[in-house]
Amino acid sequence: MKYGRKIINYIFAKRTKCPAIHYELERKVQADSDRSDIRVFETGIPTQRYGDNRQSTRNAEEAESVRLVQIAKVQGLYIPNSEWNIFGDRRTVPTGESVVFLSNDGTTYTKMKSPFAKSPMKNIFPEDIIYEHLIHNILFPSTKYRFIGISEDVQGIRIVLQQKNISCMFGVPSQKAIDEYMTNVLGLTKENEYFYGNDYFSITDVSNMSDNVLCDSDGRLYFIDPIIKLKKSALEVWEYLYQTKCI
Repeated sequence: MKYGRKIINYIFAKRTKCPAIHYELERKVQADSDRSDIRVFETGIPTQRYGDNRQSTRNAEEAESVRLVQIAKVQGLYIPNSEWNIFGDRRTVPTGESVVFLSNDGTTYTKMKSPFAKSPMKNIFPEDIIYEHLIHNILFPSTKYRFIGISEDVQGIRIVLQQKNISCMFGVPSQKAIDEYMTNVLGLTKENEYFYGNDYFSITDVSNMSDNVLCDSDGRLYFIDPIIKLKKSALEVWEYLYQTKCI
């Protein structure tokens, strides 16, 4: 009887672990797919660009912008701003960093993101901008971004991303629920009134007073576009998250 009970307990324990294993596998597959979407932009990047010699000057921003635009044009990933209207109706959303379009069927937002618009707040350097959405996708897979391409306008380079529209589907969570998600699910420490973080990054703009965090009827949270401040290079942060969240 004791032996039989051990087998039953083993099978039950194995089954209860399966959802977590499948979830991690799903995250890994998605992270690999997201990274493959931008692989062409990593070609030819000198390794010394990452590490202690990082700098963000106007010249460095312009050089990286030119590099990304040139690659996008060669790879068929460049979207002229004259074609932005193919993504739907332009929305008057005061994001401060994106020109936003809503698809005609109302299901998808397309964001023409200006990667340097909030760079001081995010501690973003030129070599980080192509990886920024990948970090969001590992942390918040339920509101993941899809990389579409590169564009530009009078304000400079734009990273074109798409995100599912869920704004009309869910409600607003309590601040307690947000706090618990940040600390218990993501394992972050509350650094002050506004930031949650660790040694690699910190997150803000997740108050329940904004429309940046939503919840469904089961209490699951959906983080639309939080500000992620980097404490290391974006590639280092992505690799840390990949190792700790996807494997």
